[in-house]
Amino acid sequence: MTFRMPATALLLALLLSAILPAAVAEAAVHSLSATAQKQFDKTKAGLPSTDAAKLQSLYLSFVQQQNVIGEKDARIKATAKTNDDKESEIRQKIRLIDKAKLDALDKKVTQLKNNYQPLFNQYEAAQAELKAARKFGIKELTAAVQLKVDLLEISVKSAKEEIRAAQSALSSAKTSANDKMKRLRGQLDAITEEERKIAVAKSAISQLNKQKSAEWSDLLYALRGYDGKTSIRSLTTLTTVVKQITDQQARIEGYEKKIAEINKTVAVQLN
Repeated sequence: MTFRMPATALLLALLLSAILPAAVAEAAVHSLSATAQKQFDKTKAGLPSTDAAKLQSLYLSFVQQQNVIGEKDARIKATAKTNDDKESEIRQKIRLIDKAKLDALDKKVTQLKNNYQPLFNQYEAAQAELKAARKFGIKELTAAVQLKVDLLEISVKSAKEEIRAAQSALSSAKTSANDKMKRLRGQLDAITEEERKIAVAKSAISQLNKQKSAEWSDLLYALRGYDGKTSIRSLTTLTTVVKQITDQQARIEGYEKKIAEINKTVAVQLN
C-alpha cells in the first residue's frame, strides 16, 4: 500500500522546501573564477574549432540565463509583495463592509430603547396601580386607572413596533453585509489554489538549483583535467537546467498574474 501525505502536510512541506532554500538559490550564481577561466581557455584551446565555439557559446548562454533568472526572481518577489499587500487591504475592507450603516442602525435601536424606556416604566407603574385599585374594589379609581393604562398601552405598542422595525432593519443589514463578506471571501479563496501551484513551482526550482550546483562542480572538475568533451556535456546540462528554472519562473509569473486578477475582481466590487 502506498503511503500518501495529508494534503495540508504536503502543502506545508512544499512551502518549506520552496522558502528555506531561497537564500541558497540567490547565492548560487555560478561564473568562472580567474583560475577556472584560465583552465576553461586552455580546455577550449585543446578542442577542435567547432567544439571550442560550442563550449564558449554554452558558457555564455549559461551566464546570460542566470542573469535572466535573477531579474525574473526580483520581478516575481515584487509582484508577490504587491499581491499580498493588495489582498490584505481587500480583506480589511471586507471586514468593514457597511460598517457605517450598521453602526448607525445599531445606534438607532439603542436610542429608541433608551428614549422609550420612561414610557415603558410608566406603563408598568400604571399596570401595578390598576392591580392595586382592583384589589381595593374602588370602581371610580379602577376606571380612571384603567383609562390611563389603555392610553399608555397604545403608545407602548407604537413604541415597540418602532423598535422592532429598527431591529429588523439592523438584522437585514447585518445579513446583507455578512452575505457580501462571505461571497467576496469565497472569491479570494481562489488565491489559495494559485499559491499551492506557486509552492510546487518553487519546490521544483529548489531541486533544479541543487542539480545546477552539483553539475557546476562536475564542470569545474572537468576543467581542472582539461576534459573538453565532459565540459561540453556539463555545460549542455547546465543550460538545460537553467532553461527549466526560467520555465518554472514563467509559471510562477502566470500564477501571480491570476492572483492580481482575482484581487482586482474583488476590489471592484468593494467600490
